[in-house]
Amino acid sequence: MTVTAAPTYRELLADSRYRAFWLGQVTSVTGNAISLIALPALILPARGPGAFGLVVAADALAGVLLLLFGGVIADRYSRSAVMAVSDVLSVGGITGFILLAEAGPLWAVMFAACLVGIGGALYNPAHRAAMPQVVRTELLQKANALDSATKRLGSAAGALLGALLVVSVGAKGAFAVDLATFAVSLATLLWLRLPSVRTEATAGGGVRAVLAEAREGIREVRLRPWALVIMIQGTVQVFFLFAPNFTLVPIVSQERWGPQAYGWITAAGSIGMMAGSALAGKISTKRPGLWAMNALLPCTLLPLCLWLPVPLAVWCAVMALSWAGIGIFFVLWFTALQTEFPQEVQGRVFSLESIGNFALQPIAIAVAPLIASSIGYGAFSIGAVIILIASTYGVFLVKGTVTLSSARPVTVARAEA
Repeated sequence: MTVTAAPTYRELLADSRYRAFWLGQVTSVTGNAISLIALPALILPARGPGAFGLVVAADALAGVLLLLFGGVIADRYSRSAVMAVSDVLSVGGITGFILLAEAGPLWAVMFAACLVGIGGALYNPAHRAAMPQVVRTELLQKANALDSATKRLGSAAGALLGALLVVSVGAKGAFAVDLATFAVSLATLLWLRLPSVRTEATAGGGVRAVLAEAREGIREVRLRPWALVIMIQGTVQVFFLFAPNFTLVPIVSQERWGPQAYGWITAAGSIGMMAGSALAGKISTKRPGLWAMNALLPCTLLPLCLWLPVPLAVWCAVMALSWAGIGIFFVLWFTALQTEFPQEVQGRVFSLESIGNFALQPIAIAVAPLIASSIGYGAFSIGAVIILIASTYGVFLVKGTVTLSSARPVTVARAEA
């Protein structure tokens, strides 16, 4: 009997194509984290929480509306080229923030946010679907773990750097540094030049062909009920917990400790997710779904920090623990999607995954401050905790969720359909 050694991170990093893919995106994520800190620091003092919520909601809405189209594009064309285009759109949006966020028309600032959202809609499905093109199947879990962990390291560094830049050179200076990071990302993507996975089925043009390809992606997800129910779970949890955090955490933390506190809280979450993602790369189990759902349980503490007057250090610790669990969840979840779905539809699958997670995000972002102020942070937080627990463990009612795989061959289900 021949014993095959388990793949290692050294083997993964020996591939120059993966190194370019990895390093370029880490740089981009660092810049995105800087912008995450700079945006509230620039808009909140000049325009107030209402305008800030609208700008963030515009970003999210544009991303959600274009996500499925972004998945079709990722399956039709070179995924590295699609990511490069998304970077260019984001550069345009960030430039708009620098020029217009403080004194320009609010609609123009929201348009800049839409450019950033559209860039994300193109980038996210292309990025996840590109991974199986860059590394071998047996290296996917480690690649996802390393990619997620180091991206979170970039997020943590970017959040800390963003806080320092906001204090030292101002929010506009922080955005200027973010613009510089996109140059590195673009250079690596243009060097990588991934080939298209386009097939005869995706060779047609026109709106009808695009809609047919979108329907094909939806059909592939429906053939795997375990994947569909987890996507629905994401919609529920993002609406009641994660989307409100986008507006409530910077508002509450700034009221308690000033603008720099949001940078520390964000950095703590990034460090936690980095640790969780690294741990997920070492998990070997036949029940990845059970591991993934249990890992989400610490997130029930997050809404309580909005309500209870916890010290900043405690809030940071809760963020680190919660996002460590989220990191474990995402590595196991993304690896399952990359191995269970055909490569030629993965762009659409990951766009549907993002839609499932963020379909209601713009609404939640816009209304969260109003709901929290009207019913009180206590009722808001307790409701979020109850919904989070119910949705996390309710998915086990669907077969295949424990193993993140289908009980019967998908080819049989596809033939029947």
